[in-house]
Amino acid sequence: MKEIYIKIQAFLRKHDHLYTMFFAFFFIGMVYLIMLNQDGNQLAFSHLMYIPIVITGGILGGWYGLAIGIIAGLVAGPLMPWDLSTGEPQRAIDWIFRMSMMGVVGFLSGLLGRGYQQAISKINQIEAYDQNTRLHNLNYLRTLKMPYKISYTVASVEINNCELICDVLGIEAYVSYINRIANNLEKSLPYCVVVTPIFHQLWILVQQKDLESEIQIVMDAIHQATIIDGNPIFVDYSVGFATKRHLPGIDLSSHFMHADIAAKEAKKNFLTHMTYKDIKANMQFEFELLSDFSKSLHNGDIYMVYQPKVNLRTRQANGLEALIRWEHPTKRMIAPDQFIPAVEQTAMINDMTETVFRWVLEYQTRLKAKGLSVPISINISTKNLYNQQFYKQMVSIFNEFQINPNQVELEITETVLMENPDLCKKMLDEFSSFGFKIAVDDFGKGYSSLAYLAQFPINTIKIDRFFTKQILINPTTQTIVKATIDLAKNLGYEVLIEGIEDVETANLLDKLGCHSAQGYLFMKPKKEEEITEYLRKIYK
Repeated sequence: MKEIYIKIQAFLRKHDHLYTMFFAFFFIGMVYLIMLNQDGNQLAFSHLMYIPIVITGGILGGWYGLAIGIIAGLVAGPLMPWDLSTGEPQRAIDWIFRMSMMGVVGFLSGLLGRGYQQAISKINQIEAYDQNTRLHNLNYLRTLKMPYKISYTVASVEINNCELICDVLGIEAYVSYINRIANNLEKSLPYCVVVTPIFHQLWILVQQKDLESEIQIVMDAIHQATIIDGNPIFVDYSVGFATKRHLPGIDLSSHFMHADIAAKEAKKNFLTHMTYKDIKANMQFEFELLSDFSKSLHNGDIYMVYQPKVNLRTRQANGLEALIRWEHPTKRMIAPDQFIPAVEQTAMINDMTETVFRWVLEYQTRLKAKGLSVPISINISTKNLYNQQFYKQMVSIFNEFQINPNQVELEITETVLMENPDLCKKMLDEFSSFGFKIAVDDFGKGYSSLAYLAQFPINTIKIDRFFTKQILINPTTQTIVKATIDLAKNLGYEVLIEGIEDVETANLLDKLGCHSAQGYLFMKPKKEEEITEYLRKIYK
């Protein structure tokens, strides 16, 4: 029923001129018949003519009001006798004056009606447009009538560095950028609605034909907008996409909830865009993994592998890094970056870290029994450091073994340190005081400096593999790595670089002064038996 009502409403709006004129002529005709059927003083009923005159003028404008006023004046004038019984006509001066007044009223009502309509239109425009970006806002979206029961591609665009753009280039530059996106989309898509719910965000609504094609068009429109006079501006954005079927009674703004989630997930994962469908699939996958994780942690499906850390000068192993692996009975081998982030969102991360710590200490005990004393590093999570009991639990486990604490190294990523530096410093100070070594992993991926890291009790800096891939081909990368190595050594840190896959890179890093390295050139992560045999050959 609601759809029928909306269709009728749209039809009446489209043909308002026709129906208004029909009403006016019908009403004038009815008044004329009423006047003809009066016994006397029938001209008093001519005042009823002002009703269609005012309505027509108010709806259609002054000239229509004037025309209907003249027509009504003629019907109530020369076409209406003064005396119905004798047929005596009215005096010309009487009906001409009456007709003139009707015309004037019609014209004035049109002027007033048009002024009112323009005022309402201006108010609606103010309410429907964002005053900063001059694009449609949420009020417009709430009043927008879209066809039902068809699918739409919805997109949420987050401009993550909006404030930086406004501070450096000015608000007008940002507004211009946003409007270029809207203009690009309107040119590329036949039916597209662009809305600014908040200043740093865009919502895009498109009748869906081909989702992949529409994703590409949106991404191209955003990229093209970053080019001004042939020069690009830096815009950090993330876009979320979703598919929605519009049904009666559903607020259009609610369709963007999943697109917003996808945009935030894209930002978190350092991606330009994601679809909600992908996130949903990932969520389902992660949920299934978490359901199996606790059982797998204790039944042998999850185990440790170890990768040597190699002295670049001697090419001898001077330590190991413990890495976790999961061989799922049905999903086969699951990469750590697939399950560890999911586990980190739960309390199971503490159980995992403590279990891994125990496994590493047990392995060190077996190595010690074979006459092999090798430092081993394990990775800890930011969620571990948020646990106030983590230090006590780790020390309690450690005290079960006869191992020197300086043979254990805790690795924490640079980005984790930056999330809560005060808490991290407090916890790491305790571990360092106990005798554990501390390493900063993935250095260079974040925004900290070595000078800033000096406040933490750090022993080793591990330079991210991002630099390793470019160091042979990019002189600037060589300069950065060299400067980092020199400064780290001056601060008393050991320097290790990850991702070494060829001799040329290893030789160059040795020349630059790097202490140690890890990578497939030396050895891939291997299970305990293979690593033990490898160490035995080195130290025999």
